[in-house]
Amino acid sequence: MKGLNSFKRIITIIDNIKELVAELPINEALSEIKKLYKDFPKVARLIAEAFSSGRLLEIYERLKLELSLVESYDPPVRPALDPEFALTLRLYSLDDVEVGRFLGYPECCIESFVRKCRLFFDKNHLRELDELRKKGLKVVVTAGFIPCSLCCQKAIESGLLGHLEDFSRIRLLDDELKKKLPHSHSAYQSFYEFLC
Repeated sequence: MKGLNSFKRIITIIDNIKELVAELPINEALSEIKKLYKDFPKVARLIAEAFSSGRLLEIYERLKLELSLVESYDPPVRPALDPEFALTLRLYSLDDVEVGRFLGYPECCIESFVRKCRLFFDKNHLRELDELRKKGLKVVVTAGFIPCSLCCQKAIESGLLGHLEDFSRIRLLDDELKKKLPHSHSAYQSFYEFLC
């Protein structure tokens, strides 16, 4: 799974939850959602309740716009999900493990983030970055994602991390996302982290 498929996976989950909320009484929808999304039931419930109350309707349109931009670029690394989605849901106030699973983060990276309280790139990441630079590679990471290692194959396969010789196409996507999806989340200046 690379960037586009990784992003589509999240949108498909959101679409499915939206459809269940629209088709079923809320208690039945929540029961079905709990069965379907056992790895992140609190996140799924929060999304369902936000659709039920109407809080996600405008944000949903932004997610669809983001998806269309991601589809047009088909990047090897997916961008961060629209920060307004996270703000509206207060997503990051939930359990880190559940949020990571919802976002498709590999278990090794979730464990590293939680166990080591890795909120930023650390000296191990910088050492790996130096080695990758020596090979003529640059690193791009989905904004907000801290991999267990800059060489984590699961993160690369999940479309969250890439070793590239050229970022120009991803930078164009990032610029377009910033222009078309302005947001108020102060921690996200970009939809990607570029490590040169």
